[in-house]
Amino acid sequence: MSAAPGRGAVARTLGRLSWGVADQGVSSAKNFLLGVFVATTLGAQSLGALGLVLVTYAIVLQAARGLATDPLMVRCSGVERDTWRAATAAASATALLVGVLGAAACLAGGLVLMAEVSGEGGTAFVALSMCLPALALQDSWRYAFFAAGEGGKACLNDAVWGIGLLVLLPAGAPLGLDGIGWAIVAFGLSAGIAAVFGSWQAGVLPDLRLVPQWWREQRDLGVRFLGENITLGVGQQVTSLVVALVSGLGALGAVRGAQMLIGPVASLLMGIAQVAVPETVRSLAGGRTALERLCRALSAGLAGLALLWGLTIFLILPHGAGQVLLGEVWPGAHLLLPAVVLSATAGCLHVGPSAGLRALGRADLTLRMQVLVTTLYAVLGTAGAATAGALGMVWGTAAAAGLGAVAWWLALHHAVRRAQFVNEDPSEPVERELDGRVA
Repeated sequence: MSAAPGRGAVARTLGRLSWGVADQGVSSAKNFLLGVFVATTLGAQSLGALGLVLVTYAIVLQAARGLATDPLMVRCSGVERDTWRAATAAASATALLVGVLGAAACLAGGLVLMAEVSGEGGTAFVALSMCLPALALQDSWRYAFFAAGEGGKACLNDAVWGIGLLVLLPAGAPLGLDGIGWAIVAFGLSAGIAAVFGSWQAGVLPDLRLVPQWWREQRDLGVRFLGENITLGVGQQVTSLVVALVSGLGALGAVRGAQMLIGPVASLLMGIAQVAVPETVRSLAGGRTALERLCRALSAGLAGLALLWGLTIFLILPHGAGQVLLGEVWPGAHLLLPAVVLSATAGCLHVGPSAGLRALGRADLTLRMQVLVTTLYAVLGTAGAATAGALGMVWGTAAAAGLGAVAWWLALHHAVRRAQFVNEDPSEPVERELDGRVA
């Protein structure tokens, strides 16, 4: 009689994970659409500028997640509806504020680039500055829905964004708006439509008055998650900038092209990752065995699928499909594919232990691990870029991803040995360790 509830729990977990994958698939398809549009209509230089912009956009999103939605997922997954609504109003407002601050920084940087270095790169950053508040707010709704176990709403919201982008991208040409600036504005404007729709879906409005209280209550996790996420984003930015400086925006465009081809793996990885923390939080009720089993399944399943996709693109794309998708970017991207596939596979191995540590509330360990792994990425990726341009960068980051996987799993093993779980000893008080406090 006990097997059925177990199967039911597994089915519910798989259902929530599936919504995460579906949502990220829609999100990645949208990003792929933007990249293909830029590659085929504007060329390698513009695709390189887009790559820099997307890395910067990712840094701002990582900052917003660290302060807003990462603590929301750890502490408000599966809570009562009223509690979730109040927390979501505060978290979404926090994300919006981070987007505004990021926009100001991007505007200043874009104006400097336009005047001193690169007109096209500067235009891209100025365009991004107009979009960041909407982009950060839309992202916060997605994670709020996953914390509530409502991945279908997140998927629908991203679908609205994708449809808006599909309509807006070609609409610029008749108006003479066909450069990299318009591509990014269309990206942000369609995200703004989805952000408004997300507020309607949630029945919640961002409330800036709640930001100070949210900061006080979540500061212990938020500061560490912020440090972790920013470290990751800055490390990626450093290697991208070195490639651009050493080999030019065209080489960076080739890197972006290769990353686009491995996009389904990245989509799957991010889709699982955005649902993994709420699921590992729920698995804590089953004790250390359930937590470790879920973490192993997440990493092993993702890594296996990454290798399978890598084999698929090696067999299919040389027969003309790569040229159709990327145009003039394809020859350079093709050379980088082996290292990009290996890097993505090793990166999949990070997902399980990262989610497990966050579920345990070990933001101290996740911060240390992210600093270590990002240092590996920055040092090995930058050394490779300085030595051999784009090819050296991707092989350096592949090596860093492999070493990082080993480090993440050692950290999880250490944390699990020290943690207390509710079902370890029925004679003991029900408690588990979170952030060094007993909850």
